[in-house]
Amino acid sequence: MSESQETKTGAPAKGQDAAPADDMEALSLKALIVTYMPALVLGLGAGIALPAVPALAKSFDVSFGVASWVVTAHLLGNLAGTLPTGWLIDRFGRRSVMIGGPILTALAALAVFAAGSFPELLLWRFVGGWASQMWLMGRLSAISQGASPNQRGRQVSWMFGMDNTGMLAGPLVGGAIASVWDEAAPFLVYAGIALLALVPTFLFPDRAPGAWGPAAKAAPARKSDAPATQTADVSALEIVRSRLAYFAIALFSGMTRGPLSAGLLHLYAAFAYDLGAAEIGLLATAAAFISWPIGFLAGWMMDRFGRKRTMAPGFGGVGLAMALLAVSAFAKLPFEWYVGLFFLAVALQALTGGSIQTIGADVAPAQARGRFLGMWRFTGQGGAAMSPMIFAFIADHVNYGSAFLFTAAAGLTVAFFVIFRVPETRKT
Repeated sequence: MSESQETKTGAPAKGQDAAPADDMEALSLKALIVTYMPALVLGLGAGIALPAVPALAKSFDVSFGVASWVVTAHLLGNLAGTLPTGWLIDRFGRRSVMIGGPILTALAALAVFAAGSFPELLLWRFVGGWASQMWLMGRLSAISQGASPNQRGRQVSWMFGMDNTGMLAGPLVGGAIASVWDEAAPFLVYAGIALLALVPTFLFPDRAPGAWGPAAKAAPARKSDAPATQTADVSALEIVRSRLAYFAIALFSGMTRGPLSAGLLHLYAAFAYDLGAAEIGLLATAAAFISWPIGFLAGWMMDRFGRKRTMAPGFGGVGLAMALLAVSAFAKLPFEWYVGLFFLAVALQALTGGSIQTIGADVAPAQARGRFLGMWRFTGQGGAAMSPMIFAFIADHVNYGSAFLFTAAAGLTVAFFVIFRVPETRKT
């Protein structure tokens, strides 16, 4: 593929980034140590801190609306960290970012533990959200360069799967810690656990250009590896222009996943069917157990059958499930219909898990991989942050069925772009 062909499709040109610098099998001890275990550890730490967040916010004697900013601040920090982290990866190397991320996460958790006022709590929650992007984006950059295309789907999906595993297990531990000590104690544990994610970075030095310390001497950079000094030659417009269809997929996929990920379907069930906390808890737990194995399966399917054959039925299916939920809302069907359609939507959305980040890793340009991944995640998370607000506005000012139709349209739009507007990014 020529350079002009790369501009047209957005896919890596042959010889430019085709041969991975450090090909790592998805099922290998090294992948377990450098990718899956740190993701599990960081997810576990975040899960441990999760039950402490509402109680800690409430302890400052603020109203419910004000207290909700303790969650929003973390999400905003997560979104705000995408673009600067991408620049840092290109400028200083991903190893320094993957070291800085867990350290900053630990410091932010300690600061939350010691916070003396609610504004201070919000500040450190914002910093913690920013920090959580750093290790993740550094690892995505490493997978983009270091894993062959027929390995990336599993590595990315399984990395997110391990993070979700930690998030599922952590709240039970965090709740027990808070009940024994106080509501801030889980953040102290989180700070210690986050530092464990540093260990693999030192056991396996990164060979990326721009790495410092031992990693800089691990291996000479290949000609196809663009040094950090060359990244300024590629403008943001050049990065995006040849990949507009891919960025549309990132945006609409975030809008598709946002309402379900944010828990708005649980809120709908509470209002439409008068469900209490216990019933919603059962639905959420059952949904987690359904989605967990499917998320791991999705990675294997992307590498075995290709991105398009996995994503098109996944997002198209979510669109269809949301359209059926709209019919259920319009027709006021019994609760049993909602449960069945809810679990169908959960299962199909799990099939899309990791797919967007895998495509991002596939088409990331070698000369500006970090900045591309920053813009990529900013676009996707921007859609995920925006769609719950749109869903809630439509539900409040029009009706529930129209809100579900909005989400259905977003899912079907992703399927359309995947089928008709982008080539298969998996190359063997």
